[in-house]
Amino acid sequence: MIWEFLKKRWFSVAMVALIVMAIVRKNIRFDVGGASAPAKKEQPEIYTKEASAAQSTSMLHLGADVLPAANRLPAIDDATAMAFLKRFRQVARTEQQKFGMPASVLLACTYVNSFAGQRDCAMQANNFLGVRCTAEWSGPVLTISGACYRKYNTPWESIRDFNVYLSGHGWYAQLKKSAGSNWKAWTKSLAGHQVSDVENFEQEVGAVIQKYRLYELDR
Repeated sequence: MIWEFLKKRWFSVAMVALIVMAIVRKNIRFDVGGASAPAKKEQPEIYTKEASAAQSTSMLHLGADVLPAANRLPAIDDATAMAFLKRFRQVARTEQQKFGMPASVLLACTYVNSFAGQRDCAMQANNFLGVRCTAEWSGPVLTISGACYRKYNTPWESIRDFNVYLSGHGWYAQLKKSAGSNWKAWTKSLAGHQVSDVENFEQEVGAVIQKYRLYELDR
């Protein structure tokens, strides 16, 4: 009886079978343990403010692609120190009004990073903050002991460029708002963002500010 049915309607049966097989192959997959789990789609990387801040921090290093080896601040006699601080104190005050960094902090940073003007990059390239070469820098450069430094016409240009460079980072605006004129908060944050290759930068800057009462410039 079944055979007679198939003989009369074999074409219809064959078509139904083909349709069923096509549906099964398209929508259902089996393995030994049952239906296989759908493959996970790769999620695109999410760039958060924190990730952006971490990236800018890791790349800062005064513009260096790789964190340079630490340099130790040499002993500086009081006469040299006083002459240096007197020379740049008004510049620091002017820059404070424009960029917000306390004059005491900027002056002490300039002192420490240039070894009170005695460092090679300061004497040979007028680079008093040790700012390294970066891809966006189109000005002259000078290689000293294998490291590339930005070269300036005057010390003032290096101080202004330092402020412009830092103020271009998001964390700087937040620091201005939160720290205000608190020089200790400023030195701690600047050290955390690795704006110097001088060993014990935070402590050295703090010592200069306290020894020479530079905080009086911030009033």
